[in-house]
Amino acid sequence: MSLVHDPLRLASLASLGLLDTQPEAEFDDIAQLAALVCNVPVALVSLVAGDRQWFKARVGFPRCETGLNASVCAYALSEPDILTISDLSLDPRTRDNPLVTGDPFIRFYAGVPLHAPDGQTLGSLCVIDRTPRPDGLTADQAESLRGLGRQVATVLRGRQVNQELKAARDALRISEDRLTFAFDASGSVGWWDWDIPTDRLYAGERFARMFGVDPAEAARGAPLAAFVGGIHPDDREWVGARIRQAIETAGDFSEEYRLRHADGSVTWVHARGRCYHDGAGRPLRYPGVVVDVTARRLAEAARIATEARLNTVMETVPVGILLAEAPSGRILMGNRCLADILGHDTLYAASSDAYGGFVAYHADGRLVTARDYPLAQITGGETKQASLEAQYQRPDGTRRWIAISGEAIENDRGETIGAVVAVTDISDRKAAEANQDLLNRELSHRLKNTLTLVQSIASQTLRNTPDLDAARDALTARLIVLGKAHDVLLSGPNDSARVDQIVQSALSLHDDTGGRFQVAGPAFSIGPAAALSLGLMLHELATNAAKYGALSVPEGDISIGWSLHGEGDAAEFRLEWCETGGPPVSPPTRKGFGSRLIQRGLAGGAVALVYPVTGVRCTFTAPIAGLRLDA
Repeated sequence: MSLVHDPLRLASLASLGLLDTQPEAEFDDIAQLAALVCNVPVALVSLVAGDRQWFKARVGFPRCETGLNASVCAYALSEPDILTISDLSLDPRTRDNPLVTGDPFIRFYAGVPLHAPDGQTLGSLCVIDRTPRPDGLTADQAESLRGLGRQVATVLRGRQVNQELKAARDALRISEDRLTFAFDASGSVGWWDWDIPTDRLYAGERFARMFGVDPAEAARGAPLAAFVGGIHPDDREWVGARIRQAIETAGDFSEEYRLRHADGSVTWVHARGRCYHDGAGRPLRYPGVVVDVTARRLAEAARIATEARLNTVMETVPVGILLAEAPSGRILMGNRCLADILGHDTLYAASSDAYGGFVAYHADGRLVTARDYPLAQITGGETKQASLEAQYQRPDGTRRWIAISGEAIENDRGETIGAVVAVTDISDRKAAEANQDLLNRELSHRLKNTLTLVQSIASQTLRNTPDLDAARDALTARLIVLGKAHDVLLSGPNDSARVDQIVQSALSLHDDTGGRFQVAGPAFSIGPAAALSLGLMLHELATNAAKYGALSVPEGDISIGWSLHGEGDAAEFRLEWCETGGPPVSPPTRKGFGSRLIQRGLAGGAVALVYPVTGVRCTFTAPIAGLRLDA
């Protein structure tokens, strides 16, 4: 009886839904025939469950079920053919069966196994007698019992088919109800089913109205041509070609095209269908659906136009632009100006972690990390705005100062969905700031020297004039000369200047007697930067001479001479400063800003500054090409 509790067998029995059902004529008739053919008082269609045996049909037996302890049919489950027990009271399997030892005192049993459509044994069709039958069934009776058993199996198969058909119909009805509800609820989906041999196209109301066909006519079926007329004339030919292709190949149809309505308006639809052929390859049906995609098409057109405008703006603005999505930080777009600034095409990083591909340095020399960039901070949700100034390392090895300023892009709920940054080349600004810093320092130093000069001029003027009126006039004139000298220095970078003019402008206010300087040299012009440097150096030398050297005493004088040496790229400019008649001099114990300014010399040149007892001597040398480079 090991098969009684087999889970596969029990599952097969349960799937048929036979247990505890009402009597059915097909099974009752089979039981009646079995009793008649085998000449017995009892015949049963017995189904063996896991806890009982239940009789779908019974003849001459009052009970509809028994426990498994009273089941003889359970032994038939493992039999390949009819199980015959001539005397149940003598067989060790059944002699203690309560139906044998008590009412109705059965003695003979013959049962043929009943098989489900999946091959599992469900029970038996059995015949029972109250007297033993030593000879069992006759051959004809046995064969008839087998045939009736097969008839039970046929009924079971039919029952299963009916159940499957009912389940399929129920599922189809539910699916149709859901589909109809979805179509009706959407308001933008229509369906069709084209019977190709009869050229009748059946369609729902939504489809019919889309194509300009009366819904009642579409429900009855209309020719395909009635619907094709609703397709936009510019699309009608190619759509027809695609329909013919799908019919010929039994393939899918999936296209978007336009419909033109009676009022002249146009809508876009996405039609999807498939052509089905019969066994001979002839086209039969062509069902499908259409979806109104006008809103999406209009949105796409608007998006394309917006992107085009955005691209135009991005390619024309004079700053670099980067767009990234949040929270990943994936870079979506970069413009041409950005590539010009960085020296390479946009790095389309997949996330902010990959921003290390941008190589930049902070002002203190530290490497800018991926998280330092404003784009990473904003897309990562750390802030809504961020900025950074850094030196960017270009692929050619040069560096440029850049300013990065970014801001979050938010949705309607204020959530950051992306970020945009503007990148500006600020190298010129940084250079100007550095120059401004130098200029400020020079102006500060200049102011100090100017005050010293004013004091020196005033002292010399008062010392060399007989009365206060004369001193006032001389002092006024010399202060005017001082102002003009500063004008020359400030205007120097705008144009090239002759060396003799630079020398005279720088030294004229120090020549209190008109003969303190001996100046000699050929006509030679230099660029504005070199002119300013030369003027400043001469001014510093003259100021120092007024403080400590030849100009600090009446008998001192200074000679300034310049000359040109060599040819071509090796040509060199040389200027010599020589003080005589002044007090003994010695090297300074420390170098102030003025001394450092003198030591800088001219572009690409050298400075020789010595302090013999007779007076300061200074020699400037520089390549002529460097002096004229900015002319």
